[in-house]
Amino acid sequence: MNSHYLALSPLITLFFLLTILPPSYSNAVEYFVECSRTFDCGWIKNIPYPFWGGNRPEFCGSQGFELTCRDNEYPYPIIRIKELEFLVLNISQSHPIMTIARLDLWDSLCPPTLDNTTLDFNYFNYSTPTDQNLTLFYNCTSRVRGLDRANFPCPLGGVGATGNTTNYFVDEFSLKIPELLKECNTSIKVPILRTALIGAVWEALPLPKVLKQGFDVDYLNALSTCWACVASGGICNSASSSQSFVCFCRDGEQPRVCSSNGMLARFSSHFWIRLKHIFLVLCLVLLVYSSHNFIV
Repeated sequence: MNSHYLALSPLITLFFLLTILPPSYSNAVEYFVECSRTFDCGWIKNIPYPFWGGNRPEFCGSQGFELTCRDNEYPYPIIRIKELEFLVLNISQSHPIMTIARLDLWDSLCPPTLDNTTLDFNYFNYSTPTDQNLTLFYNCTSRVRGLDRANFPCPLGGVGATGNTTNYFVDEFSLKIPELLKECNTSIKVPILRTALIGAVWEALPLPKVLKQGFDVDYLNALSTCWACVASGGICNSASSSQSFVCFCRDGEQPRVCSSNGMLARFSSHFWIRLKHIFLVLCLVLLVYSSHNFIV
């Protein structure tokens, strides 16, 4: 065989391989692998979509579900909802429910500022079967009868730390709430687990331990479109530009689920388009080669 043709053969082969592969394939594989990584922090491991943070880029999760890790301070990840930060004590992926506790009340019942607990209902909802509201009253000028076991002190520097006032906590069904509203300067509502409240009543469980058990919120809205994607072999994520849901498949992005023949269809489409280009290039190469032999 002519040496000129042998020299051109590897180049033709390389060009052929580069042109028939879909240009987005390598990126799809890269992103698919990147979003396969889960988030780990302290005692909470293997956290997938819709959560992101750390080694999971934002496009691997959903808006409102960023987690941060301060494992040198707390053994749990932290999520911000509205104006408050919460420790994520547990995540149940099968339900899906997570148990969270207010960070500002974790170490002290009397933080510098007092805010009611509020959720972003675009992403989260209270778990009504397990949750119940507790109201903390601060700076009550008079003692309220029947609540001797339902008061708590505040250290110096915190809200409610004056020596002439008392602080109380009651559940949402307490008949003492109207009186407390008159006697106390301020109050906040904090969701807790119903089981923790039972422990506070029957086992004299201290208020800090009640609050540290947290409360349950579900994030079903964020996963309603994800399950079908996972079942089809994809990984749920969001488009970085619009934060809309995207199913990431081995052959690229799909709006909801991965197609079982998606890779074949994409490959076939690219193949026939590229094949036309290859044919023209080969004709050009052969033309140059023939012209060279004719001159020689």
